[in-house]
Amino acid sequence: MPVKIGPSESMSKSKKNTIDPEKIIKNYGADSVRLFILSDSPPEKDVQWSDEGINSSYKFIQKLWTLNQKIIQELDANHPPNQSNELEKITNKFIKEITHNIENFSYNKIIANFYETYSALNKIILNRIEKNKLVENYKKILVAINPVIPHFSNECMEMINVKENILWPEVDEKFLLEDNIKFIVQFNGKTRKIITSKKDTTESLLLSKIKEDNKLNEYLSNKNIQKKIFIPNKLINIITN
Repeated sequence: MPVKIGPSESMSKSKKNTIDPEKIIKNYGADSVRLFILSDSPPEKDVQWSDEGINSSYKFIQKLWTLNQKIIQELDANHPPNQSNELEKITNKFIKEITHNIENFSYNKIIANFYETYSALNKIILNRIEKNKLVENYKKILVAINPVIPHFSNECMEMINVKENILWPEVDEKFLLEDNIKFIVQFNGKTRKIITSKKDTTESLLLSKIKEDNKLNEYLSNKNIQKKIFIPNKLINIITN
């Protein structure tokens, strides 16, 4: 007879303490079980079974379903086009990380990607996203999650009328370029602050920002600038005496 495993005990045939998978799947669904197994341990280790863990996976699937309902409502609203590319950034970051983690057998990291992307989508889903853009990006996300939670993925794709042959989505790198850059600000070789500015900010504009910063401007007070070392999108080092 299968034995219920405690919160810190490993399932092992040698210990004869395995769990009846049919019962667990019946209670929680196959997607929840797959999500739990992959999130719990790296593939080379035994699964640490716990009721809390499987419950957490089951609840997360329910959250994904609630998000799916919001997405369907937004599609029905048929919002007009807008210039935001926040959704594309979330989608392409997710695809890149999922692809990398699958190739490296980092299955527990994939689940972390799920949670991160869920939170990001939940924050922007009511931002009146254009229908075609929402369908295109949501389809890519559903394809990427399909190896882990195929039942959820397939049902959601049916709801948005995805019927064509599905290929693994490619990453569009242009959406992964940061609009803002963190510049290291140094005086005489010592880092004094990291400031954020637009990508490709010029040396003169960056220097103006430094002078507007009260703390950084103290390092320029009553000093002569002898030299400036500027590395675009990375660093500025101001040599003074």
